[in-house]
Amino acid sequence: MEAHVLGPVRVEVGGRRVVQGRTKLAALFAALITSPGCRAGRTEIETCVWPDERVPDDRLPSLMTALRKKLEVPLERGKSSAYSINLPWESTDYLRFREFGRRSGAPGLSWQERFGWLSRAMDEWGCEEPLHGLPGPGFDDRRTELRIEWREALLRHLAAAHRSDELDWLRNRTEGLLAQCPEDWPVFRFHLLARPELSQRSRFRLYTGMRDRSGPPGDRELEEEIKRLVKRASVSRGGSDRSERAVPRQLPAAGRSILGRESLLAGLRETLVKKRADGVMALVVLSGMPGVGKSALARHLAAEVASEFTDGALHADLRGFAGLDIEPASPDQILDGFLAALEVKTRATGPENKAAALRTHLANRSVLILLDDAADAEQVRPLLPGDGSCAVIITSRSSLDGLHASEGVCLTQIDPLDGEDAAALLNDALTPESAEANRDSVAELVGLCGRLPLALSVIARRITRRPSAAIRALVVQMREERNRLRAMDLPDDQLSVMAALHCSVGVRSPAAKCLLWQLAVHPGPSIDWSAAVDLGRAGAGGDVDRALEELSGANLVELRDDRYHLHDLVRVLARHHMDSHIDRPLPALREKTLSRVFEYQLQHTWACDRVIDSNRVLPVPPVSADMEVYPPQNDKEAMRLLDAEYETVTGGIELAIQKGYSRYAWLLSMVLITYQWRRGLYIAVEHNLTRVENCRDITAPSDWAMFHRMLAGSREKQKKYAEAADSLRTAVLLGEQDDSDPGRLSLARSLHALALTLRRLADPEGAAECHRRALDLFRTLGNRVGEAGALNGIGTLHHDRGEYDDALRQCTEARWLFEATTDRNGLANVLTTLGKIHLSRSERDRALTMYERAVDLYRELGNWSHEATALERCADILVSAGRAPDAVRALERVVVLLERLGGEGVRNVLDRLDGLR
Repeated sequence: MEAHVLGPVRVEVGGRRVVQGRTKLAALFAALITSPGCRAGRTEIETCVWPDERVPDDRLPSLMTALRKKLEVPLERGKSSAYSINLPWESTDYLRFREFGRRSGAPGLSWQERFGWLSRAMDEWGCEEPLHGLPGPGFDDRRTELRIEWREALLRHLAAAHRSDELDWLRNRTEGLLAQCPEDWPVFRFHLLARPELSQRSRFRLYTGMRDRSGPPGDRELEEEIKRLVKRASVSRGGSDRSERAVPRQLPAAGRSILGRESLLAGLRETLVKKRADGVMALVVLSGMPGVGKSALARHLAAEVASEFTDGALHADLRGFAGLDIEPASPDQILDGFLAALEVKTRATGPENKAAALRTHLANRSVLILLDDAADAEQVRPLLPGDGSCAVIITSRSSLDGLHASEGVCLTQIDPLDGEDAAALLNDALTPESAEANRDSVAELVGLCGRLPLALSVIARRITRRPSAAIRALVVQMREERNRLRAMDLPDDQLSVMAALHCSVGVRSPAAKCLLWQLAVHPGPSIDWSAAVDLGRAGAGGDVDRALEELSGANLVELRDDRYHLHDLVRVLARHHMDSHIDRPLPALREKTLSRVFEYQLQHTWACDRVIDSNRVLPVPPVSADMEVYPPQNDKEAMRLLDAEYETVTGGIELAIQKGYSRYAWLLSMVLITYQWRRGLYIAVEHNLTRVENCRDITAPSDWAMFHRMLAGSREKQKKYAEAADSLRTAVLLGEQDDSDPGRLSLARSLHALALTLRRLADPEGAAECHRRALDLFRTLGNRVGEAGALNGIGTLHHDRGEYDDALRQCTEARWLFEATTDRNGLANVLTTLGKIHLSRSERDRALTMYERAVDLYRELGNWSHEATALERCADILVSAGRAPDAVRALERVVVLLERLGGEGVRNVLDRLDGLR
């Protein structure tokens, strides 16, 4: 593949141009390629591709599908509604430009090597404007950003030419640039540097001519630098111009290259270089949990940009989290070291006066400062320069929010590595043969280390030159949670994940420690704010929200997508190694915490389920007075809430089973079923129900009957009709044992479900008998929803026999009954049956109307599987009516729904789309 965006957009695959010009495909490709990491959110893409248009939900996924087929490369959609494209950097001019620019900043390169890489980067730019011809404000902004990137690279290219003595090239290049833009003062500066042989008079004449044409530079530092160049005596071509002022070079060695941080490093480097060029102090904070690699990243970043800061580099270890028995470094002590290194003679005493002296000295200088392991914003603030072209890189386990609010810091959250880079770190410790032989063990070790660089580094050392049997034994040891952190300890090398985590936990308040312990007991993988606060009230109490803020600010808890997450190793520490930090009896706290977790999950899931299906009855107790539950307003909100909570609730079911809370295990399994069915999670339903089938807390026959109906429904959706029928016959027998109204209602529902399954088993007589019995019971009980469902089932049987008039009569009556209730899912079901009947009667337009209304209802309800089925039937009718474009739109939506449901059947639908487009 060969692709271009630094000009008119075009993409060639196998020598054939597949994307070009101003098409929507070209716009989508350009939007992805020019986004950070080739990844962009839905809104960002739509702003570029469809400026000033209202975009239907299915248009972007459809265009992504089309682009995927054209390019024959992976295009992915993440959980956060972000889309990405995965291309090798060699394939695209813009990616090559950025990669060559990144390589130019690698530590240890000579200036000649830097010049070579930057020359290759600049060669990627042609004469035309980037993204040529793509309209709209989104691409206008991107063109501006690309021009800024080009400008930054240009100035770095000129600087590398000067430092590598490519003066002839530099003179020719700057002459050409000044001919195009005579007012460009930064380029004029390099033009003077390219002419060291000029006399002072000639320099002055060039300077005054430039000033007459364009006025003063507007940048005090740049103007002072140019004045110094004008006054400088001429030197021979082989001469040098060295500052007499001593410059500190305190940066620690960057160490081995780091994996998985290349794009992050490039972005941070560009930020620092740009702010320095603009004469603005750059302040970058690298924040993250212990062991995530902040210090290593900071050292590499500092090494890459140090050459841009001509007045030197300072470094200090602030010891913010060096250990519980080690005090953080005082700002006063650090200031003494900085002032001495800069040879500043001052009589200032106290941190405030020393800080002022430091700011005064750095006001007109360009110095890089690296502050490692900061405790808080107060420790850092006295060490910061004022306005000017200095830069500060800070690492901290805390987010330093106070510094962010007052100083406008560029905060960068450092996350664990992705799986591929984490595996590469471990494989570096093995021979190629050993890496291949231990591929599965390495993959499992990556997961057990939580992709945390410190943990991976310890394990990498432990598996170096070890036989496969020893590596597998280490995996087995680490599978046991209690042993995991102990395996990540190298005392001889002073590397310990547990010690690093303990240092962060130990300085927290008692309330924060207690809440962290409770969050580890919580099944996870995430928890929302209200659940965390409710949990905390059952523990330490007090200001739980403040404790949560403290944990989040310390990066022990991560707020992501409005939910709080614990890293796996933080969870392990809190579960097994925090007992000494908790100031209350743990058995009682554990019991109270578990009960609160299960009760909260049950009540909130039940509140959502009652909105989704108001006809369900379960023995869920009333909400206790000390718990707040706010039911969602509609189906859409209920499904959205359950989407967010699903993994957490399934984790709660697993935990309830493990800990013997059988009542919660079966009730949580039951209240989740309607949601699971609408999301096509039938296997998960069967898995949960079979695990709680022997629960002794289920006592009422009607509850047991409902249990078997839910189990049968999930088996029926998996086409396991015989097993489903067996479960339903058990439910019918249970219903016949209870002559109360609830018992008869349970029997009616079991008969109705059995009738539907018997139809699947080609037993129409048995199905008809069960439907008639169910209908009589529903009518006796005055249950309109059940009556309508039974009539719909009877109508389906009439349709199967070709009795279309009788089928239409029964299903029309069912429709009237459903429309008098709030059961929109039942209404959608009978509309699909009516659509099938009208189609059999050759009433195509009427059938399409029924299916389209059913689609609208299923979409409102979030019933993805039924919506997809109804849409496919709509598409069949539209094709037969000669409305291929409408059929394409329907099938494009089907693709989106099937991908959400796991992808089964997508290939067949895409093949149909190919035939229609």
